[in-house]
Amino acid sequence: MARSKVYLRSQSGRTESFEEFRQRLRKLGTSETMRFREVRNLLLKEAQPLVTEARRQAYADSQEPKGIRMKSRSALGAKFYNLYGSINKWANKGTTKAYVVVGLRGSRKQGAYYAPWQLFGGTEKNFKPKDFIGLAVDNTDVVKRAQKMMQKHIQKRITSVLR
Repeated sequence: MARSKVYLRSQSGRTESFEEFRQRLRKLGTSETMRFREVRNLLLKEAQPLVTEARRQAYADSQEPKGIRMKSRSALGAKFYNLYGSINKWANKGTTKAYVVVGLRGSRKQGAYYAPWQLFGGTEKNFKPKDFIGLAVDNTDVVKRAQKMMQKHIQKRITSVLR
């Protein structure tokens, strides 16, 4: 039985065989053409308003100054981050997924040691829980904007390959 050749016309008007079209689609699916670094950088930009709002919500009821670093007066000159500097965003490393995490820096990474107490609650005397990251998500439209931005970016990448 003889196979008939199928030809497709692209958006630019170029005619190609189905096999050539399949090769271009395969090239689109590889991780190096999606450029995860580019996607992570876009997501980091989109996450910054969430970080700013979470920092503001963390100090909403407080009267304390918001200095980023303070040196202690100990002989070792140890530094500690306060809660403002402990809230940040980080991109993952890898070639299978691209995502950004907004959260607290761990105390081992010079984050505020009391940050988890603020977020999840400490002892009854110390801290009541304050969900400043949840409040920040509720007060901003970062998730919707990031989804819209990613759809535009992926559509742009697809159309650039299919032309």
